[in-house]
Amino acid sequence: MNYRNLLAGLAAGLLFYVQTGAELALAAVPKDAPKDIKYILGFYYGNGENILIRENNGRLELLYRTALGDKSFAAANLYPLSKVHFDSYTLQESGPMSNTEAGVRFERDPDGYGISCRVGGNTYSRYFLGTTTGERAKSFRLAERSAEDWAKLRAEAAKAAVPAALAAGEQAQLVDAATVAGVKVNSVYAGSDNLFGAPLYTTSKLFVSKEAAAALGKVQKRLAPYGYGLVLWDAYRPWSVSKLANLALSDDKKDMLEDPETKGSTHNTGNAVDVGLYSLESGEELDMGCGFDEPSLRQYASYAGGTSRERYLRSLLREEMELQGFKGIEMEWWHFEFGDCFKFAHLNVSNQS
Repeated sequence: MNYRNLLAGLAAGLLFYVQTGAELALAAVPKDAPKDIKYILGFYYGNGENILIRENNGRLELLYRTALGDKSFAAANLYPLSKVHFDSYTLQESGPMSNTEAGVRFERDPDGYGISCRVGGNTYSRYFLGTTTGERAKSFRLAERSAEDWAKLRAEAAKAAVPAALAAGEQAQLVDAATVAGVKVNSVYAGSDNLFGAPLYTTSKLFVSKEAAAALGKVQKRLAPYGYGLVLWDAYRPWSVSKLANLALSDDKKDMLEDPETKGSTHNTGNAVDVGLYSLESGEELDMGCGFDEPSLRQYASYAGGTSRERYLRSLLREEMELQGFKGIEMEWWHFEFGDCFKFAHLNVSNQS
């Protein structure tokens, strides 16, 4: 037997398998929706009702929510729209007792943004959310504070001590997230472009538990064939920073974050991360349906709106993270926790080193 030829054949087969796997991975990714379509997607309200317009594999669909508690529109009634011409469509409602048809017409402003949607005889006005393509709302920001106010809050947070109940448990071994090959670190709270409008960290470094870092590395390798990588927006958060964030919230906004005195944040354990996807080719972060920390209905993991591509990317991220031991939460599509965070101590060590 010619082992040299055999090995060469095996190597060629392996290369074909890798190439084919990458091609199949890329083929599964839905095409991005055209810009003119994205500009009419989103929420519309009127007549005491809310409707959601989304794109699904090149077609528009209208989602009608029957229960206000269905924040993500995951259980909404779905009606495909058939295009007549430009911004005019037909909605067909078929059932055992009825078969009705209604015209659907979108109105745009001079910049091309959808501003209203007329369904039959009812008109719904657009409600803009966030700053992603097709939206034009301002980024959500808490009430601005002076530099003097921030200095006082930082001093108060620095003097506070981690409650004994939260300080108990295993202590995670923290490692620099930048050491995880391929993971892009973009520490949102190290700058001012966040919901606080001010930096909460004094360094752009992010740390994570050793075990979570290893799992992130595995996720990164599995995403590479798609041409994607993980972008890390937040990871380990010293308890004093959680305290600072809580102090910075007004009384009517305190429920936006867990109380650091009673429950704390899983970020304090070093085992929670906030992540998205970025393009390995361009380095640009991918549109996942809404931005990090956007406080809107679009933040829910099961949010049914947006485009096929955005929903696919969220699903891909969640699937790959959960395969490596992370658990996602419904409230924030970007938040994942590794293993059992609750057996770990809430740490208050500096993230400077």
